[in-house]
Amino acid sequence: LKQAVVTLQHKATPDGLYVEDLIATFGSRSHGLLVLFFSAPFLQPIPLLGLSTPLGLIMVVLGTLLAFDQKPWLPKKLMRKHLKANLIISCCSFLVKFLNKTEKLIKPRLSFFTTLKATRLLNGLLIAIFAFLLALPLPIPFSNSVPAYFLVFNAIGWLEKDGIILLFSYAIAIAGFFFFAAISAGSVEFLKYGLNLF
Repeated sequence: LKQAVVTLQHKATPDGLYVEDLIATFGSRSHGLLVLFFSAPFLQPIPLLGLSTPLGLIMVVLGTLLAFDQKPWLPKKLMRKHLKANLIISCCSFLVKFLNKTEKLIKPRLSFFTTLKATRLLNGLLIAIFAFLLALPLPIPFSNSVPAYFLVFNAIGWLEKDGIILLFSYAIAIAGFFFFAAISAGSVEFLKYGLNLF
């Protein structure tokens, strides 16, 4: 996994890459690796409004394809989306550091769980849901990072056949649902308050 990220980092220098180049680089592992790569910029509390929508929509498609065991495919417009070298290099550098810190904790465990069709379906649907939530242009702290943490850990667990990490990602997903439910409830109350003023 780390070697794939390093390879991508070298390929991105100096002109960046198109999304189709990333799929060609990762091959059959593209679902998980692309989700991991596209989630990395959002592991911070401040939303990246310029990137969250296009990258989130790409991951919605990837998650849906994974759920139904389809090969990675994206519309031509998304395939030809150009990613600047500095974005790719910074994402890859972050991922290498992250994997260096966590590699002792990640190993094949409960591998049978990661190979079940039901697990693949659940992963794909959750990836699509949380990628959609990430794509929403919400100017709210953690509105990007909460989905991103689920996406990163789920992708790592899937790629490394680590059932424990997958289960941990599901715990993040549950917390994420509560987080967005609270945002929704707060927005409704805010609207009610605003209407009462008039």
